[in-house]
Amino acid sequence: MTSHNQKKNKSRLLPLLFIIALTACDSNTMYHSFLHLSKEGWGKSDTLTFKAPITDSLATYRIFVEVRNREDYPYNNLYLFISHNTQDSTVFVTDTIKYTLADKSGKWLGTGLGSLYQSSSSYTFIAPRRSGNLTFRISHGMRDNILKGVNDIGIQIKQVK
Repeated sequence: MTSHNQKKNKSRLLPLLFIIALTACDSNTMYHSFLHLSKEGWGKSDTLTFKAPITDSLATYRIFVEVRNREDYPYNNLYLFISHNTQDSTVFVTDTIKYTLADKSGKWLGTGLGSLYQSSSSYTFIAPRRSGNLTFRISHGMRDNILKGVNDIGIQIKQVK
C-alpha cells in the first residue's frame, strides 16, 4: 500500500515530468537552461546569470525567455529586466519586457499540469560574429521586494536556419 506522502510526491513529480517532456530540445536548440528560485520568493536584488557558449560565429540565434510559475503567483504579468553582452563582451544592453502569464480572467496561458505552468516568449535575435560566451542577467521588475510564485526562469537559444 502506498503512503499518503508517496502519493503526494508522485502527484508533484508528474507535472514536472510533463513540462520537461514538452520542452525537450530540438535539433536547432544550442542552449537551454533554467535556474530555480527559492520557494520563499525572488528578491528584487537577486539577479540570475546564464552563460551560453557560442561556437558558430556565423549563425544567427533566436533567444527565448521561459518562466515557470506556480498557481500562487499573484499577478497576470511579470516585468523582467534582461541584460546581455554585446560583441565586445564588456558592454551590456538592458531591456525591460512585460511577460504575460495569465489572461484577464486569471487563466494561466502556459502549458502545465497541477500547480506549475511554463511559458516561453521570444526575446530577441543575436548574430554574435565571434565565438565566446553570451551572458544573460535577469532580475524582476515588479514592485514586490520578495516576489512569490515564480518557480524557475530559463533561457533557450535556438540557431535560426
